[in-house]
Amino acid sequence: MAGGGFSRASTTENDPYTLGDFCIDEYRPVKVIVIGAGFSGITAGIRFPQKIPNVNLTIYEKSAGVGGTWHNNNYPGLACDVPAHSYQLTFQDKRDWSAFYAPGPEIRQHLQDTVDKYKLMRYIKLNHEVVHAQYDESSGKWQVRVRIPSADAPETFEEVEDSCDILMTAFGAITRWKLPDIEGLRDFKGELHHSAGFDPKDKKWEDVVETWKGKKVGVIGAGSSGVQVVSALQPRVKKLVNYVRGKTWVAVPFGIELLDDLIGRRFDNEDDFRFTQEEIERFRSDSDFFWHFRRTIDDYISHAYTIRGSELQLKFHKACREHMEQKLAKKPWIAEALIPNFSVSCKRLTPGAGYLEALCADNADFVSSPIKRITDTGIETTDGHHEDLDVIFCATGYDTSFQLPFKIIGRNGTDLNQRWSPHPVTYLSVAVDEFPNMFISLGPNSILASGVLLAFIEAQVMYAVQATAKLQRERLKSIEVKASALQDFDQYLESYFPKTVFTDDCRSWYKMGKAEGRVVGLWPGSVLHGLKTLMHPRWEDYDYELAGPTHNRLYWLGDGQTWNEKTLTGDRAWYLREPFLDIPPGGYTSRNTTTNAAETPQTSLYEIGDFCIDEYRPIKVVVIGAGFSGITAGVRFPQKIPGLDLTIYEKSAGVGGTWYNNKYPGLACDIPAHCYQLTFEEKRDWSSLYAPGAEIRAYLQGIADKYKLERYLKLQHEVLRAQYDEPAGKWRLRVRRPSPDGAGAAEEFDDSADVLVTAVGSLSRWKWPDIDGLHDFKGELHHSAGFDVEAQSTWQEAWKDKRVGIIGVGSSALQLVPALQPRVKKIVNYVRGQTWLSSPFASTTFVELLGRDAKNPVDYRFTAEELERFRSDPEFYAQFRFALETEINSLHSSTIRGTPMQLQAQDFIRNSMKAKLAKKPWIAEKLIPDFPVACRRLTPGPGYLEALCEDNVDFVSAPIKRITEHGIETADGKHQDLDVLFCATGYDTTFQLPFKIIGRDGLDLNDKWSPHPVSYLSIAVDGFPNMFMSFGPNSGVGSGSLLALFEYQIGYAVQAVAKMQRERLKSMEVKARAVRDFDQYIDAYFPKTVYSEKCRSWYKMGKEEGRVAGLWPGSTLHALKTLSNPRWEDYEYELADPVENRLHWLGDGQTHDEKALTGDRAWYLRKPFLDIPPVPTD
Repeated sequence: MAGGGFSRASTTENDPYTLGDFCIDEYRPVKVIVIGAGFSGITAGIRFPQKIPNVNLTIYEKSAGVGGTWHNNNYPGLACDVPAHSYQLTFQDKRDWSAFYAPGPEIRQHLQDTVDKYKLMRYIKLNHEVVHAQYDESSGKWQVRVRIPSADAPETFEEVEDSCDILMTAFGAITRWKLPDIEGLRDFKGELHHSAGFDPKDKKWEDVVETWKGKKVGVIGAGSSGVQVVSALQPRVKKLVNYVRGKTWVAVPFGIELLDDLIGRRFDNEDDFRFTQEEIERFRSDSDFFWHFRRTIDDYISHAYTIRGSELQLKFHKACREHMEQKLAKKPWIAEALIPNFSVSCKRLTPGAGYLEALCADNADFVSSPIKRITDTGIETTDGHHEDLDVIFCATGYDTSFQLPFKIIGRNGTDLNQRWSPHPVTYLSVAVDEFPNMFISLGPNSILASGVLLAFIEAQVMYAVQATAKLQRERLKSIEVKASALQDFDQYLESYFPKTVFTDDCRSWYKMGKAEGRVVGLWPGSVLHGLKTLMHPRWEDYDYELAGPTHNRLYWLGDGQTWNEKTLTGDRAWYLREPFLDIPPGGYTSRNTTTNAAETPQTSLYEIGDFCIDEYRPIKVVVIGAGFSGITAGVRFPQKIPGLDLTIYEKSAGVGGTWYNNKYPGLACDIPAHCYQLTFEEKRDWSSLYAPGAEIRAYLQGIADKYKLERYLKLQHEVLRAQYDEPAGKWRLRVRRPSPDGAGAAEEFDDSADVLVTAVGSLSRWKWPDIDGLHDFKGELHHSAGFDVEAQSTWQEAWKDKRVGIIGVGSSALQLVPALQPRVKKIVNYVRGQTWLSSPFASTTFVELLGRDAKNPVDYRFTAEELERFRSDPEFYAQFRFALETEINSLHSSTIRGTPMQLQAQDFIRNSMKAKLAKKPWIAEKLIPDFPVACRRLTPGPGYLEALCEDNVDFVSAPIKRITEHGIETADGKHQDLDVLFCATGYDTTFQLPFKIIGRDGLDLNDKWSPHPVSYLSIAVDGFPNMFMSFGPNSGVGSGSLLALFEYQIGYAVQAVAKMQRERLKSMEVKARAVRDFDQYIDAYFPKTVYSEKCRSWYKMGKEEGRVAGLWPGSTLHALKTLSNPRWEDYEYELADPVENRLHWLGDGQTHDEKALTGDRAWYLRKPFLDIPPVPTD
């Protein structure tokens, strides 16, 4: 199943690619027009400015006030027919509703209050009616024509033009009321009203109706408005006659039994659900009680009664019949005429509080005979009876054809009204093919027969906001849903509704006013099902055009940095703050042959799946490696993935990766320890700014213990081979482990996984230097990465009279030399190349924040008082950590060739090195490079230069000719006798893995990565489905926080696994074209940096020149922004089930908790789903 497609204008495939001259978050302005200012439009007015930077928003509303249907409807008895506490936006907590079923004026005022609170009148244009909208393909914009009152003569109108990048329709499925098609209607001489057109002007409806108390009123209809009008007018008029053409269910008021329990009193009189002043005050003052009440009501509303033949449907059918018969006992003939034969909820169900009681009143008549005609004095029915009337009230509803009152023209001149004939079609009720950059709220298939409508409206608006954010973030010209995606949703609709009561024989606006046919009004499932569906947009179901002059889908990555880094302003440690900071709980308990979905019409009969949308299949994940990445995976996968089977294989005997395996003298973190910890797991008792390796090792073990990762960890288990099994969609692994008794030879066994995550690191295999005679040396020979300081616990005493040679000047050598220098007789440091040694990172900040005397030499160890302050003062600790993170995230400009920061850094570090080497100036001449700072890995090396100047240290820059039995001979003919030889010569930097990973068609990853590795965003490789990487190629950072990048890489893999599980995918594999685009970006990015200068570095696979394979092409913050919003359209997919419909994962239209009537069924009212927007202060 293909992901999203791309088209590009203005360029050809062979045009050279150049980086965009903008930051990744330097977002272009985007203009959004929303049509309608009801609940959807108001929500849009809040969410678009909250979520979209640089947005230009206009909300056009044709009426004179906000509120949509709640502004336009003012009929007698107008009220919410679902509990008011369930009829408010999730982030709003109106606590003073006067009644359980709130009166319309209160809802209207609540909407106006919301507009005022969020200052939305800056966006809303009242009395502005959109009369035409057409998509301009060349510019990628919508051209909109609007009718507005004339400035000179408000009673006349003029038309103006507007345009936008995104068009959102938010005016509801039912907006145009209509008078019934009854002969003689206009001949009536009395008062004629339609419920939706009743306008009391500046009065209350009660004041208008006061003049009717001696009149006879006819009400035509028994829909939602009809039942409210009848119950409102009956006690206020002389006589009321209700003309009812069909049958309808009048439900037991929703939640009435809960209301008794929650409030603590009986609501015996069903026409009075008003709260007392004491109850309202309790809502206001007791937040816990209010939210318990609200969530309980939301939790109660069930979906199961809409399923034909379900136990709840039958039970509810019986209860409603008994309720109606009981209420109509005084006039049982009404029950015979009114109670339907079709199922409860076939047409819209309403509680109609007081309606049945009103029908039984002495001044009320119920007429079921069809109306023959309306005369100038009343109504004549087909049975020959004529009723004289003074007022006729038509509660006969709206145009239900879903034909829009104005033209919307899409690509190729396609008219949306024609597209929606004979019935409307959409994708997930939010988009239509051929109408790019257009999203819908409360359009076709948007209404809910059960559950909370407004939560679904919010989800639709947020879907449009996410799409707009994607268009802005990725510099897209257009985003348009695929025709095949509409077809799949259409197929799902056709398969879902026949199992519901909605397809019974009953006339309903759900079916465009017909008794039978297509259900176009309702979402195919429950509200929770709808929220789950829209929560994770499937961007692969869209096609795209890029706005920039390029073919590269990753052009939006820009120049490799964020705006705050470029300008050194704003927050440069935002990943340590909410909502980006995700702190997990302390521990968790995890609870065939396929065909690709085609892009061509499907003719096979489709049946929906017999499972809930969140009835997730079990999924097995194998992670290779238990360093920082593997440990993070061990925390995040169980936190985020239900039904998880997780195994973490680690070949060593302990966790920690490089921090477990490296134990050489002087081992320490070479960046501030407070910047070298996971975002969610702070440590306040680091002994030093540059923490010793043993502390980091203990920190990692502590995380493993805290989150109980031993249940997943398999230590001393070495993966030897992993091969993808295409028919099964699984990875087959061969693993070596110690024999069970610990005495015999190691044994091998097989394992399998749905998803493979490699977390072995770029530098995991150390190697001896290729020097003649190395293994002839008769003294002690060590490699820094192979030295076990614990096993060699006597080295300090044993070596105090020894001569020690150290080969290398990389990170480990810079720590070894100062660690050994005061503890041995002599050190000889053999240095082949040159290197920069910076001042310790953030040293000035360190001194300033701790209030130390800047004149004294810096001791990077924390005092007992400073450690106590970290422990006892969380705000100070946070300030300290944020300041350090901000500083290391402010250095990216120094990696760009020729920038002022790069040149200043070079001068500063050169002078610093010369000053520290003043005692032996010849070392500075040999050691200080000609290449720019940061061309190779920059390290502070505290104490190294000072150690070189000590009398017992020699610095040798002559090349090593050979190693003898007793020491080292250099190319200048000199020989140095040595007792101990330390090779600090690094790792295998070829990015060739120590074991086989075999993908599709037998492709070996090591072959794929020859002559250099390629990937997509450093996390995926084409040809290797269901495999994700952390700290693979192009994962290192030249500046900034490395661990934050690891976390985001793991977070990306977790999101991918969640998608596979949620959407029942057999495989997901990145497209070769997406890998190529990232490759192209890498090749365009690095030439502008110092990394491409001539210097030997592991960044370039140990070479002086060539491909930069070790580093992310940009800053850390740039990488985090890149990985924050996965582009799922860059992948290909296979479905796990034997179907072709990409939306098969929608299941049976409900969630598990609804089906089982267990668990939380109002989760959208809790964090992290509840998103409370800030209130504007300007």
